[in-house]
Amino acid sequence: MGKRVLLPICLVVAATAITTVLSGCLLSGPDAPRDIPNSTGTSNSQTSNASTGPVAASVATGQATPSKPSGVSAEALAHARSIGGSDYVGQTFNFIVGGSFKTEAEAQAALDKASPLFGDMQPYFIVQRSDSFAGMTPGSWVVVEAHFKTPTDENLEFARRGFPSAHVERARVTVSDPIPVYEDLVGGD
Repeated sequence: MGKRVLLPICLVVAATAITTVLSGCLLSGPDAPRDIPNSTGTSNSQTSNASTGPVAASVATGQATPSKPSGVSAEALAHARSIGGSDYVGQTFNFIVGGSFKTEAEAQAALDKASPLFGDMQPYFIVQRSDSFAGMTPGSWVVVEAHFKTPTDENLEFARRGFPSAHVERARVTVSDPIPVYEDLVGGD
């Protein structure tokens, strides 16, 4: 009788172990994908300045660049972390760029001015240096919101409440600073 009881227990233990490993519970879930295919989202029309192609070959090739200091203030980094930002160094995103500015203070002032225009809905815009993203023109401060998929017309309309010239740029993160990602925070595939 001992062998009859032991066999079902062993099968249950083995099945539980396999399920746990396959679900990622032991590994804290899978890493974020490092190369995001282009997606048209749910939009039927082309958006001006939207980058729907791949990141430039010089940006897309090679391994993840070692992280470098971004030079962004502790306050801006704390804001990005507080709205769900994580380290995405090496990840390529479609960024809604709300604007480019000469200084961090100008970028932060633009974000502060725009925030009330979004009403009760949470925007995921942050202040960051354009140098932190391979594929963006370096040398400025930007207010950006990261998306895995190409933002829809509705995403851009929402962004334009606070940033009338908002447009999409595809770029790769080169710093380990916290970057909130729209789909991570609101759901979606």
